[in-house]
Amino acid sequence: MDGFRHITPIEVRFRDLDVFGHVNNGVIFTYIETARIRYLVDVDIRSPRAGWNDIAFILAHINCDFRQPIFYGQRVEVGSRIVDIGRTSMRLAHRIEADGKLAAEGDGILVHYDYNNQCSTPIPAEMRAKIEAFEQGSKVAE
Repeated sequence: MDGFRHITPIEVRFRDLDVFGHVNNGVIFTYIETARIRYLVDVDIRSPRAGWNDIAFILAHINCDFRQPIFYGQRVEVGSRIVDIGRTSMRLAHRIEADGKLAAEGDGILVHYDYNNQCSTPIPAEMRAKIEAFEQGSKVAE
């Protein structure tokens, strides 16, 4: 998947299908969520065990363009990358392929968030460094 260092394989479950026999568009957002969380854990910028009292992220925006349907039995992968980091937020791009062909693409904005104080908080330098090290070949805008 060109331009994406982080790839999350997705198993299409029978329950993901709608009455038309393809993956429901709402389920595509679950695939993106799965890939987004896996990215944060794999790049070591979000613990899978972080609780409500920890500074974490909150999803502020998400969108998706659907290019072709996904069917049961297809090999599905979601590519994820961080394309922009601001003071308190970052934008992730996602590409979903089914059997190697573009099925959907979208992006989302995560805000670094302090749930105790209910407010955004700056993204730490250590976190930025981990992202930039992982994305090495890609230019992560600031």
